[in-house]
Amino acid sequence: MDRELTICTDLGSSLGKGCYYIDHSLHWIAQDNAVEEEKVRDLTADSCVIEYKDRAWTVGSSAGNGIYETNIHQQKAEQASLRALGMLGKAIEIENFTEGYVDLTVLLPKGEQRYFEALEKNLAKGIYGSTFNGIKPNVKVRRIRVLPEGSGIASQVNDAEAIVIMFGHKDISILYVRQGRVITKQSLTLTGMGMIALINECGIHVSDELILATLICREVRNKNGFKHAFSDKEELKDSRQILKNAKAKVWPKISERFDRFRPLTTATKIYVTGGSHPVWGPELKTKFGTKLRFFKNELEEMSGALPELNAPEYTGYKNRFTDSYLLIKGAS
Repeated sequence: MDRELTICTDLGSSLGKGCYYIDHSLHWIAQDNAVEEEKVRDLTADSCVIEYKDRAWTVGSSAGNGIYETNIHQQKAEQASLRALGMLGKAIEIENFTEGYVDLTVLLPKGEQRYFEALEKNLAKGIYGSTFNGIKPNVKVRRIRVLPEGSGIASQVNDAEAIVIMFGHKDISILYVRQGRVITKQSLTLTGMGMIALINECGIHVSDELILATLICREVRNKNGFKHAFSDKEELKDSRQILKNAKAKVWPKISERFDRFRPLTTATKIYVTGGSHPVWGPELKTKFGTKLRFFKNELEEMSGALPELNAPEYTGYKNRFTDSYLLIKGAS
C-alpha cells in the first residue's frame, strides 16, 4: 500500500474543480455540482456514483439534467460531502486507485466555517464506507482538511498585510492575509455580490444563468461571447448595451462595499482572482491602481504544469483552478 492520492477540491457554486497528485504526477479534475439520489445503480462515464450502505447518489452531469438541476443558491456545505466524494471517486476511477493512502482537502467559503469539523468527520466515514463507480478501494486516510476558500492563494502571499479578493459566481470573498495565512476573523464575504448580481441586473434571456455567466466572461474578455447567443445584429448590439448598463449599475454597489472594509485601505497589495474577476478588470485597475496584482506568474506556472487547461474549450478555467493548484503545489 505505497501509492498515495493527494487531492484538493474547490467546490464552486457551479463547478467542482481541483487538482490531485499521484505517482509523482499532477492532474486536474472538474465535475458538475449536481447531486441526485439514485434508486437504480447506473454507472456513467461523466459522473461518479457513490454507494454508501443502502443508498446511492450520482454526482456530476448525469445527475438529473446536470448543471441545470444544480441549486447554486444553497450553501455549499449542504451537499459538500457528496460533491467532494464525487470528485475523489472520479480520481480513484481514472487512476485505478484500488489501494493506498488518501490526503483530501476541501475548500469552502469561510462564512460556512461552522460546518468544517462535521464535514471532516462525514468525509472520513464516506471514504472508508463508500463504493465509487463500482470500485471499493482499500484505502487509509492520511489527512482530511476543510479549509477556507483562498487558502491556496494565501499560501503564496508573503506580505505583512495583504488582501485577496475572490470573485465567485454567488459571492465575493475578501480575505485578510498575513504572511501566507487567511485571518478569517478579519475577512468578509459579500453574499450575492458575485456574478449573480450582474446577471440579475442584466435580465438577458438565456436558458441557464451559468451559461450566461460564461458568455459574459467571454464577451468582456474578447468581445466574442454574445455572438454565440445572438445571431441577429440588432439583438447582439442591444445585449452589449444591456451588459454595459448593468455593469454601470452593479460596480458602484461593489465598490461601495469595498470602501466599507477598512483593511482594503491599509493593505500593501491587493490580489484578485476567481472565475468572474475578468469582468471587472478595468474597474479594479481604476480603483486600486498600483496595489493590484493578478497572479500572472502563478497562472503561467500552472499553464506549464497543467497544459490541458490551455485548450480553447477551457478558456477562463485557469482562474478557477488557481486556489486548488497552489494548495496542492504546497502539499506535494
